[in-house]
Amino acid sequence: MRVKDLVGKRIECTCGKVHEIPRIDILLVCAEEVVSSSTNALFLVDENTASLVEVPRERCLLLDGSERVLATMENVEKTMEKLRDYEEIVPIGSGTLTDIARYAAFLIGKDFSCVPTAPSVDAYTSTVAPILVHGVKKTFKAKPPRRIFLDTEILKNALFDLLRAGVGDIAAKVIARMDWVLSNAFTGEYLCDFVWEDLKDVLKEVLKSTPNVLKREEKAVEVLTEGLLVSGLNMTIVGNSRPASGAEHMVSHMVEMYYEEKGKFPPFHGLTVAVGTFVAMKAYELIVNGIELPKEDFSLAERERELKEMFEEEKVREFLKTYKEKKIPKVDLNKARKMILNVYEEYFPLLEDALEEIGVRDLIEDLGRELLAKIVRLSNTIRDRFTVLDILDSERTLKSFSEWVIQQV
Repeated sequence: MRVKDLVGKRIECTCGKVHEIPRIDILLVCAEEVVSSSTNALFLVDENTASLVEVPRERCLLLDGSERVLATMENVEKTMEKLRDYEEIVPIGSGTLTDIARYAAFLIGKDFSCVPTAPSVDAYTSTVAPILVHGVKKTFKAKPPRRIFLDTEILKNALFDLLRAGVGDIAAKVIARMDWVLSNAFTGEYLCDFVWEDLKDVLKEVLKSTPNVLKREEKAVEVLTEGLLVSGLNMTIVGNSRPASGAEHMVSHMVEMYYEEKGKFPPFHGLTVAVGTFVAMKAYELIVNGIELPKEDFSLAERERELKEMFEEEKVREFLKTYKEKKIPKVDLNKARKMILNVYEEYFPLLEDALEEIGVRDLIEDLGRELLAKIVRLSNTIRDRFTVLDILDSERTLKSFSEWVIQQV
């Protein structure tokens, strides 16, 4: 895997920073070998992954989540309590268990390795952990894994929806790149080109091979896994999620928090990201093609009212505080168009095909058009990160866009 060429390197980057990439051992093994090489480790599993690798029961923490475990602070605390008696934690699972384990290990200074059970997210090599705190998704600094154990048989036989989710999560990187470029131009945010150069070729390969991923072809699943590992490593290199997360993740987080608010399990993360990627693609289509939508005011009072229809009072206050403190610049749309045109022309046809392959329109219908329109209007409220949705907000077209985009389904 090409990702092996990156780990452990020290790179003097053209962005002006020196990137110290942590040493991560990426091991292609049969999952059963994990136990013998992790003699003083606590294994973290859920009901779906407990049967995939035979681990000693006395060294296993089963997180009960009925249908699915969520990455909540309560589960982090439960894991920390058990982990105190061990040197290392090894989650056997996908993004949720990995994030719980990563953050728990970080908080109490323990080692962390992982056994991915699906090529569904880019969490495995990253150093950030999105955790639900009182129902609000927050991203915390965490730690990279010491080792990643990859078993191709397990990965290619993951749930079909987790394969779809992996494509959805990697597709988001196109939007993340464009949002970051524009934020650099119009807000002065730091930008590193190395992490895009590092990812762009394997990203294109993954998007092209989406049909084969869904057929569980081994080579395609390996390429998807590599793309996700590189993307996670890019977050580690930069020190935050900016290389991998833009407007599409804000939509995703809003969907996930809404489900949590209603006491329901959300779709898998990469599937909600796919919905957000579709939304952001359409926003960029407006900019690139010069499509004009009616200008409509979306007042703070109206925003507050719609937030209260979805969330409890305390969360609404937190979201509004974030939004009020957010500085949204006026954007020169012609300049923006020129800056993103190359990426748009090279990647959007592939992106559109990949999203069609994983059934993004069905995902939107399952979510509900009215709910999605409201989420589109509100997503830039929840985080102080400049994205294409802020451009529409500053142009007073966010409200009309939220109705226009669901008509594109």
